[in-house]
Amino acid sequence: MTAQESIETHPQPIPVLIVDDDIWMQRILSRTLESMGFEALVASNGYDAVAVALERKPAVIFLDILMPDLSGHQTLKLLKRLKATRSIPVIMITALSDTENLGLAVKEGAAGFIRKPFTRALILEKLQELLGSELVQALAVLRLQQKTPEPEEEVPTPSPAAPAPVPPGERHNVHPGEALRRYQVETDPSALRPELIKELLLRPPQPPPSHLPET
Repeated sequence: MTAQESIETHPQPIPVLIVDDDIWMQRILSRTLESMGFEALVASNGYDAVAVALERKPAVIFLDILMPDLSGHQTLKLLKRLKATRSIPVIMITALSDTENLGLAVKEGAAGFIRKPFTRALILEKLQELLGSELVQALAVLRLQQKTPEPEEEVPTPSPAAPAPVPPGERHNVHPGEALRRYQVETDPSALRPELIKELLLRPPQPPPSHLPET
């Protein structure tokens, strides 16, 4: 069965997780992914990113490096030390140009990185590298077949002082802390306890994800 046939038989969008505390960046990436036929999941911090990844098992994670609380590096470290998420490919998003920071991300298990500002073509290229061109193209074809004509909408100019809010209900949006609490209560109350998070972050770098020991 080809990727096109598989998607037509099971027409559920493939989830991709965006982790960024910048609402405008969330919106840009979400629209880009949705235009390609993916389901855009959003988390505004590292804690919620881990919880959403455990709950939804996204195909790919786009993770910003510079975030408050848990940085992108710390979030990546958590994702790669948990058995359920360590195999999910993570693309780091950065405005930084230093190779040391990017080298550290690759050492921790990142599948690659993109620099801001990025283009739709670059996002498409990364997804094709990780998921395969046939699958990504099949999703795009299905998206075009299902799309109904909509009136053209002028995209507002981003304002650093007042970023455009993400419309409620437009996509799977995660409020800080909510997803983590939901996962802890409904799935496994001890899975992400503070002691484990601290222990995981303090662990030294380990082999690539496929060879990591069981957590």
